[in-house]
Amino acid sequence: MSRVVRVLGVDPGMASTGLAVIDQESGRFRLIHYSVLRSSPREALTVRLQRIHLGVRDVIEGHGVRNMAIERVYVGKNVRSALTLGHARAASILSAALEGVEVAEYTPTEVKRAVGAGGAGDKDQVWRMVRMLVSGLPEKIPVDASDAIAIAICHLNRYSVGRLH
Repeated sequence: MSRVVRVLGVDPGMASTGLAVIDQESGRFRLIHYSVLRSSPREALTVRLQRIHLGVRDVIEGHGVRNMAIERVYVGKNVRSALTLGHARAASILSAALEGVEVAEYTPTEVKRAVGAGGAGDKDQVWRMVRMLVSGLPEKIPVDASDAIAIAICHLNRYSVGRLH
């Protein structure tokens, strides 16, 4: 009897946070849920962070998630963007911590390599690879959700099924 492992992938962002719950069984990936949490820069920071926290918490509770994978901050040239992204990451990680969910972090390059898009693959290439790897995907989904799926796959590929619960 094979074991099912469930992971929540999170592509954090203040304007939009992608979420995807993926099951892995016998080496196959199946999409359980995807969504995008959206907010406006016109809203107060506290409102935006609360929306992320509650949205992540609701997915964790609603789908029995015990493992979460999230993208690490990439600073690049825009430090302000990295700081804003850090807020979204913190709200997501706090949600997991409060629910007793284990969290792993991956760089964008690690995620792209895990789905076979190469370290420098673009978002379209990541989506094409995700579509080949995961059953149950609709024809088109938001890019943030696609990235969240890739992050979940990265985690599932990175760790053996015996190490996740």
